[in-house]
Amino acid sequence: MKEANALRSSILELLYKGESETAILNEIVKRAQNISQGSICSILCVDEEGKHLLLETAPDLPDFYNKAVNGLPIRNGMGSCGTAAFTGERVIVEDINTHPYWSDFKSIAKDANLGSCWSEPIKDASGKVLGTFAIYHRTPNIPNTKDVELISELSDLTAIVLDRGKIIRQLAESESKYKTLADASNEAVFIVDKDIIVEINTRAEIMTGYSELELSGVSIFSFIEKEYWIVSLDEKSRDFRHRIQAIGTKKDGSKIDVVVRIKNSTFKGKVICLLSIRDVTNYKNTKTELLKLSQSVIQSPVSVVITNCEGNIEYVNPKFNELTGYSLEEVIGENPRILSSKNNKAELYKSMWEEIKSGNEWRGEFQNKKKNGELFWEFATISPIKDDRGQIINFIAVKEDITERKRQEQIQKIILNISNAVFSQNTLFEFIQFIREELSSIIDTTNFFVALYDDETEMFSLPFHDDEHDSFEKFPKDKTVSGWVVDHETALLATAEELDELEAKGEVELKGEPSKIWLGMPLKGKEKVIGILVIQSYEDENAVTKEDKKMLELVSHQISISIEQKRTEQELYKALRDATESDRLKSVFLATMSHELRTPLNAVIGFSGLVDNETGIETAIEYCKMINQSGHNLLNIVEDLFDISLIQSGAVKIKHEDYSILNLFYEIDAVIHVERNVLEKEHIELILNIPPNFSDFVLNTDPHRFKQIFLNLLKNALKFTDKGSIEYGFQDCNPNSKEVLQFFVKDTGIGIPEEVQESIFGLFRQANEELSRKYNGVGIGLSISKSLIELLGGKIWFDSTPEEGSTFYFTHPVK
Repeated sequence: MKEANALRSSILELLYKGESETAILNEIVKRAQNISQGSICSILCVDEEGKHLLLETAPDLPDFYNKAVNGLPIRNGMGSCGTAAFTGERVIVEDINTHPYWSDFKSIAKDANLGSCWSEPIKDASGKVLGTFAIYHRTPNIPNTKDVELISELSDLTAIVLDRGKIIRQLAESESKYKTLADASNEAVFIVDKDIIVEINTRAEIMTGYSELELSGVSIFSFIEKEYWIVSLDEKSRDFRHRIQAIGTKKDGSKIDVVVRIKNSTFKGKVICLLSIRDVTNYKNTKTELLKLSQSVIQSPVSVVITNCEGNIEYVNPKFNELTGYSLEEVIGENPRILSSKNNKAELYKSMWEEIKSGNEWRGEFQNKKKNGELFWEFATISPIKDDRGQIINFIAVKEDITERKRQEQIQKIILNISNAVFSQNTLFEFIQFIREELSSIIDTTNFFVALYDDETEMFSLPFHDDEHDSFEKFPKDKTVSGWVVDHETALLATAEELDELEAKGEVELKGEPSKIWLGMPLKGKEKVIGILVIQSYEDENAVTKEDKKMLELVSHQISISIEQKRTEQELYKALRDATESDRLKSVFLATMSHELRTPLNAVIGFSGLVDNETGIETAIEYCKMINQSGHNLLNIVEDLFDISLIQSGAVKIKHEDYSILNLFYEIDAVIHVERNVLEKEHIELILNIPPNFSDFVLNTDPHRFKQIFLNLLKNALKFTDKGSIEYGFQDCNPNSKEVLQFFVKDTGIGIPEEVQESIFGLFRQANEELSRKYNGVGIGLSISKSLIELLGGKIWFDSTPEEGSTFYFTHPVK
């Protein structure tokens, strides 16, 4: 349905633009009611407990009815929607007044002037029922096939919208839950040379109660006594990272619990120790509450990263380690740029730093890279952490892996682009090229082809094939891997070893250059598999993955529909073009026939009318010759027309007999010499070329049809040759060959223009239709010759250069 396709494209575009769930659902209902004239639509959603249906949208149903439906129990027999949500199956109630599901709701349905209700369950990808899509009518109504297809399409679209809304709500909840983590950091930084403090940050002043001047040049042991240090702070110890728990003494003598992280670093050209000290006093005092908080961060389904003011990582949660592949030890003290994919714009980082350094929260998306090189997408919320004085002391990033969501968005965009490209691409080749370019954004399509399958001939044709090694225009199904996909109607992702195993089992026969990985996706039409889409790699076994297969399974349905639509469009266009050309050729034929028949008839009538008792004997003889020649011309035209009619009806019978090839050519030569004289072209040289070793050769053929073929080609050559020569005969070869003989007619005439070379063997076609009046003829000689040659078991072709001449070849079996 065009309307359904347009609706899908419109809704996917609204999703892509980020329109609200309510607005999109209202648009679905509005458009559905426009498509199904006279209908009223509603969308109900399952509540959190899964026991009731809640009204989502039904703008054209009465308020009293909507209030009654809101909170409808989900169980069998509870109206159309309650039953559909309970069973997970479509419920068609053609007449509300008589159906048992509506026994408790007849009155309210009557007040709302409702006669029928068809309800379709809305399911997510896992099959879970999310709600129902209902179509009402004012009178009892039975759905037809289009109605069923429409309600199924509407249910699928609504499921996509509800799924997207669910994801957005989950993201909002996650963002709200972890927003308070911005205040969780409380660290001081000390730069220590041996045990002497060189530099501190502002937080260190606050933590110790000393000013920077008071601490500068003082031993770190004046703040944390030696007994707590499990290692010395000499140069050897700096090759390792350490973490200690200790008690620090502030300037006022009070004690605080601290955790000290020690790492090697460089400061002003010297190797020093970098101490990161966290005051954990409050943590110990509120151990239970902080334990809950830490566990929520540790067990969080999203990544949490805490950095200092310079952006160096001080903490990551296990989800970060799991997602990125980096351990805690590998990232502590590092900048988050170790995750950079280098695909994000510099302006993105610039705007982020400007925002968070000014004390504001920043949100955005990054494409990052894992330790193993794999790319992934994150949605990050980054906030500054401030101390009691409002000074920024840390930054915290809460990041959700949105790789799959981005992939789904990209897939939806590809589906939308492909469905729209059906109307913008002119040819099937251009359309498939567009599909390849779209898919290349998420998969390697270096070696890519689409093969369309004809189940009558069991042949694959390739409207698009781009491969580093193999090149085919068509191939038989046989036991090819492509044929396996068609027979099983399922996708196949196989390595070279797995393909070898299939061959060993006798299921396939491998042909062409072996590939390291091969993915074939069946393209399914309405009733059968119409072809296959193939992506392969000859070098990298990981070039195509299971994820790529899943993606193609989602996209292949739209590709199949679009290719079938494009192919139908081209077939209709070709049929229109052929019909137009046929009408034109018929007009040309009628005009030509009128001329070709009238000319000899006028000659017969005219010259016969001139002969009377007073006509001299020589003049009468000349007139009789002209009448006779015109009669023969008429007879040739009529015989050609009879031949075409007999060939097209299948009534022509080939009568094989053994005949001397030398006698055949002597008879042909005699006739063509007479024809040359009749056409007054005695200046054209006729050259018969028969290899000497064939003087006794006997050809098993139909001599009448063989001579007819040769004379048709020779007469054409004479007709279109004004100077030079015509050579004819056959190529020298082994007379004992069991293959074929190759005959030829070569002229130095006007040649055949390139624009008509493809159609020269068609009915009523001439090499130059504009010159048909000059050269006469109705344009059926070559068509007759081609048909007769094929009946004799041969084939015909030609080479031609305009203004230089043409050579026609045809073959004939030896036996």
